[in-house]
Amino acid sequence: MEADGKFPPLPTGITLHPPGRNKRFDAAELDDYWSTKLDFSILGGPDPACIEMFESILAKNNNNNTNNTNNNPPRKLNLVAFSNGPRKYVSRVLKEIGLARFFAEENSLFAVTDVLPHCKPDKGSFDLVLKRIGNPPPEECVMVEDSMKNVRAAKALGMKTILVVGKGRRRNSSSVSGNSDGSDGNLLSDRNAENAEATKQGDAPDETDPAVDAVVEVASEIGDVLDMWLGA
Repeated sequence: MEADGKFPPLPTGITLHPPGRNKRFDAAELDDYWSTKLDFSILGGPDPACIEMFESILAKNNNNNTNNTNNNPPRKLNLVAFSNGPRKYVSRVLKEIGLARFFAEENSLFAVTDVLPHCKPDKGSFDLVLKRIGNPPPEECVMVEDSMKNVRAAKALGMKTILVVGKGRRRNSSSVSGNSDGSDGNLLSDRNAENAEATKQGDAPDETDPAVDAVVEVASEIGDVLDMWLGA
């Protein structure tokens, strides 16, 4: 960022601290600040339904590995978190929403600092993560995202994709179409998409995009899609 000249000159009389420092941006400092100073209460805390879904995935992994009597390949899903946020911040987020224990094993959590100089949606970032987890074929991977850029990148590699659009934002869903004020649910969904577009240009959830294989409103619904694809 600094090399690209993105920062304006320092105001007259302002110097960098401590003395001798020559960089205005330090990724480690940002990570420390975000992980300790931001208001994580806005995340809403742990979602029991989401935690139950992750526990169900692990239980099915164990059951299929120990009770596989039909000689079919056992179903085992390896959970991997991959974020464009810095590591301490991502770890804090997972802790605050009660999911940290599901990504505690080695090579189950990747932050942007693990894939630099790449980041999502760069192909290089996906290549690095896939290499670290044993080079599974992309066709055996499922990418869960709320970013269209990342969904498209994952699909281009051959992955299955699940788009998370947000609660009440799925087109033609009962939670969208049945508005108590009688308004058109699709119009509400469109407005939400426009608001998202304003903050992430070209990245707002789009259920109609051919890169999207399945759509959920919230993370707790992911398990239903996986069961449909892989068998309960």
